Amino acid sequence: MNDAPATPLTVLADAAAYAEAVQLAVDAAAAYYGDGTSPPDDDAYDRLVRGIEAYEQTHPEQVLPHSPTGKVAGGAVEGDVPHTVPMLSLDNVFDAAGLERWAAGLERRLGRAVTAWSVEPKFDGLAISARYHHGRLTQLVTRGDGTAGEDVSRAIGTIVGLPDRLSSPVTVEIRGEVMMTAEQFEAACEKRTAHDGTTFANARNAAAGTLRAKDRPYACVS
Repeated sequence: MNDAPATPLTVLADAAAYAEAVQLAVDAAAAYYGDGTSPPDDDAYDRLVRGIEAYEQTHPEQVLPHSPTGKVAGGAVEGDVPHTVPMLSLDNVFDAAGLERWAAGLERRLGRAVTAWSVEPKFDGLAISARYHHGRLTQLVTRGDGTAGEDVSRAIGTIVGLPDRLSSPVTVEIRGEVMMTAEQFEAACEKRTAHDGTTFANARNAAAGTLRAKDRPYACVS
């Protein structure tokens, strides 16, 4: 494994560059958690936030109150639907040393050594909580700030693979990631372009924007 960071940070030379980066990150998050029009992809956003973090570590007296660091990604919470159990955010590891620190911390929390690992690709989309009552899908809630999220139940019936009814009349909460395949993303962009001439920035933002759409006269199945 190469110890060099896989995702370099955005270098911020001075206070002006830092302030600009903070505003860019705030605007990108607001757009992503709004209508999915945020231009930066996930990798570019991560580099930007890591650059902000690095600048703040060396200039703690200049930290802006609206900086995105130290906050759980999720944007503004509309509806304020409390989660039954907090929906936590995944952390990032970019090099071997960071992975070793994370593993050591996990073993300290578990109180034992970890002898086996499960590794799988990360599907980048929007975390969602699906609540079933007596086997019927009654509510969809975004992660929001981790403790409460936005009710997006209007999207029930538009998510492929998420049934409106279960085979058993159970009351349960299921959590997962809503995402778009390349084919679905292309189809969503075609529909949006035909409607108003605009398009989605990327598949992740398309999934988020489609799920949160309130007044859109067309549907993009995700």
